[in-house]
Amino acid sequence: MKKGVLFKTVRVAVVLLIAVVIAVALVQLRPRAEKQARTSDGRMVEVVRTRSQTLPMIVEAYGTVAPREFLKLVAEVRGQVVATHPAFIEGGSVKSGEVLLTIDTRDYELAVRRANVGIRQAQAELDRLAQDIVNLNASLKLARSDVALALAEANRFKNLAGKNMTSQSVLDKADRQLLTSRERLQSLENQLAVTGPDRIRLESQLEMAKVAMEQAVLDLERCQIDTPFDAWVMEKAVETGQHLAVGQAVGSIYRTGAFDIEVKIPMADLAWFPDDGGSELGLPVEVLFMETSTPKLWHGRLARIKAALDQTTRTLPVVIEVDEPTAGDSITHAADRLKPGMFVTVRIQGRRVENVHRLPRHLVHDGDTVYLAADDQLNVQPVTILRRFKKSVLISHGLSDGDLVVTTPLSGVVPGMRIRIEGSRD
Repeated sequence: MKKGVLFKTVRVAVVLLIAVVIAVALVQLRPRAEKQARTSDGRMVEVVRTRSQTLPMIVEAYGTVAPREFLKLVAEVRGQVVATHPAFIEGGSVKSGEVLLTIDTRDYELAVRRANVGIRQAQAELDRLAQDIVNLNASLKLARSDVALALAEANRFKNLAGKNMTSQSVLDKADRQLLTSRERLQSLENQLAVTGPDRIRLESQLEMAKVAMEQAVLDLERCQIDTPFDAWVMEKAVETGQHLAVGQAVGSIYRTGAFDIEVKIPMADLAWFPDDGGSELGLPVEVLFMETSTPKLWHGRLARIKAALDQTTRTLPVVIEVDEPTAGDSITHAADRLKPGMFVTVRIQGRRVENVHRLPRHLVHDGDTVYLAADDQLNVQPVTILRRFKKSVLISHGLSDGDLVVTTPLSGVVPGMRIRIEGSRD
């Protein structure tokens, strides 16, 4: 029994020894784990490729459309309205020279006739005076001859009296005859002398009669109110049969297709205007009306820059002129034409600037920097902002063509951090 127990004990010990040896061998022969450096592929970002442009500097402003020529029509003579033009209604269209309104002309036609009679009367008086002058000159010629004869007769009797060949009474009679002839000559000369003032008076009367005629004709012409240009009727304030007083308003019109828009430009934006103020026709301007489903567009020009700043806004008013085209004699359709009172946006095309980059405004970060992708790294690039708009900016320095600007929003940005480019847009 002792030998059997001993044998079993030895066998178990051998088995355990073999198991230990195998376990040690397995531990020694197992593959060893190698230490590897911890790696990161970086953040995934999207980028846009920059490209320089040559762009006009657009100055945007707002203003209200006003007619360039607006007329308030008033009656220049009194009287009753006897006729009006069918288109003389609010919104009506009239051509140049058309009669809008007619006032009763009968009183003014009579005034013309009276003035004509006055001219004829004054002319007749002037003609009579001219004939009187002719008659006086003829009478003066006879009177001078009579004086000469009377003087010769008186001298002859004086010679006879010196020889005691005639009486004193005959000599006295000859002297009286000479005196009478001289008095008659003096009277005629006096009458001729006053014809000068008489002629001036009658010529003045004739001139006044002609003035009265011109006034009467002018008043007669003023019985009709016509249009000096193609126009739209803004207001009508009279009706047929109404009696008008001098100076009473009858309506208002404005020139077709000619509009001004005054806008106020910040002084800083004037830097974008050319130094010479643009070409002879002015800087081109786009005028947009945004309050329709499809914005309406017209083209105009910068006509003039006013001389004084607006005291309230410290801006400089400028005037935009818009001339609407017409197709022949037909006027542009009402839906497509400018109207007074429209509030519009104007875009003035200023001078052109070369080698600028346009980016969305949100891509410019604090300190006027942008994030550039280069060699799987992010660089923080300072830039110079030329202009800022609501949604974009123009960059003049700091970017080159082909730079990759990161468009993905990032936080905790560190210069040199690793990034991966997901995609790029030109």
